Amino acid sequence: MATREEKIKIASGFLKAAPPGEINDVFNDVRALVGDDDLLNGGIVNALEEYNTEELATVDVPGIEGKVIVSRYGQIESDRFLDPKSKQVFKLDHFRQVATDPEAYTEEDEIEDLRKVVEKDVEAYIADRYAEGVSAVYGSKGVVTIAIVHNKYSPSNFWNGRWRSVWTLDTTTSQVKGSLKCKVHYYEDGNVQLETSKEVEESLDKSSSDPHEAISKAFLELIASSELKYQKALNESYHDLAESTFNGLRRALPYTRTKLDWNKILTYRIGAELAAK
Repeated sequence: MATREEKIKIASGFLKAAPPGEINDVFNDVRALVGDDDLLNGGIVNALEEYNTEELATVDVPGIEGKVIVSRYGQIESDRFLDPKSKQVFKLDHFRQVATDPEAYTEEDEIEDLRKVVEKDVEAYIADRYAEGVSAVYGSKGVVTIAIVHNKYSPSNFWNGRWRSVWTLDTTTSQVKGSLKCKVHYYEDGNVQLETSKEVEESLDKSSSDPHEAISKAFLELIASSELKYQKALNESYHDLAESTFNGLRRALPYTRTKLDWNKILTYRIGAELAAK
């Protein structure tokens, strides 16, 4: 029998691997499997914190218009996060993904002026490229960090998806690093998941001595070019999967040449039917 620690480790692994928009469903399933609410609630808060920050969870914060991103780049404490646009710090319930207790945040980094310019350009970029995208721009210790997330949930059609990208600009070296991630879950009459990522590392053409507007423009041009290339590569991969890989895996009919009625699976005698063939 699994120990308490092993149960928590297994449960945490399931939660951290939850598909987009399905964390509550996975939690309820894990809860039924563990059968011990005290053990579960006391042991998985770290897993939920990691899930929310890594997946760039979006929440509604009282008094703030629009969705706000939860990320480690704005993490003040384990349950307190900064929204850099509104300059508000809020408390997050990692179990329910509910934000409360917003408070003014008065500290400013030395690159705040550049951060504001980048934030404005990122908002225009999101409005142009992502129908339901959410972004946050952080500035700390000479580094500007952009977090972008676009969730698309369609449970009535048995699929959910999430796009995430995080970009950092070191203003002292003009080095740009990007991490692009896409996760899709399709589960109509099956269970298919796509999880892919790409890392980018480039040097910005504009140096840190240029005006803020020039730096921001060059930064966003690099992001737009990189994300477009990655999205085109994904589309090409989807086409190849549909035309070749999935066709190779799929069998139109079982060896009996008749479709299985899964609701009557216990009435089948497949071994005997195969022997007759």
